[in-house]
Amino acid sequence: PICNFINYGWEHCICFAACIIFILFILYSGKKYWNNEEQKKYITLICAFGAFMQLFKVVYKYNAGIFDETNDYPLHLCNIMTLVMPLVLWYRWRILWGITFFWIMAGCAQSIFTPTLTESLPHYEAIRYWVVHAVIILGALYGIFVYGYKPTIRDAILSAIGMNILAAILYPINVVLGSNYMYLNGKPAGKTFYDLLGPWPDYILVLEFVIVVFFSLILIP
Repeated sequence: PICNFINYGWEHCICFAACIIFILFILYSGKKYWNNEEQKKYITLICAFGAFMQLFKVVYKYNAGIFDETNDYPLHLCNIMTLVMPLVLWYRWRILWGITFFWIMAGCAQSIFTPTLTESLPHYEAIRYWVVHAVIILGALYGIFVYGYKPTIRDAILSAIGMNILAAILYPINVVLGSNYMYLNGKPAGKTFYDLLGPWPDYILVLEFVIVVFFSLILIP
């Protein structure tokens, strides 16, 4: 494996810029050039590719005999969103979009600013990481700029409740597997947003306050 990725290095900057350009291009195309049917079809295909990249990792590692149940199940928040987003956008599930929008913009989006990567391009894990995060951020914004959805306070409240329910489900799974999905049992490796929140388990409680602040800030625009 090529394990020399450095946050805020040249590779990070290039990948970050590529994600932003890709997202803006699809949003512009969807709004400007695609009809209603194309808007639904193309974004679903794009998001489905992200889901494929995520699931391929599981299948490949399992068949290669290197599957690690403590890290390779798609149970991190970003991974879950990758699998859910194609269905949300194809069926235009407004309520579920509103819930996932806040999860993505407050949680998953910071992953392109502070990646938890160790592998560098062209390693598959690096490609998967950037594809997955670009696609789910695109999906969240697509609802606003192309489908015309408008996030509401109700969406934010449901999202906060849903986040806690998901955490309550995943925490015992982490205990049984010895895993750290959703980073409920420890901070992610590398320099990330979590470093600002204090030690475990204090940062779990701090995150509840952070969720309220971030969700409120997201509502302002």
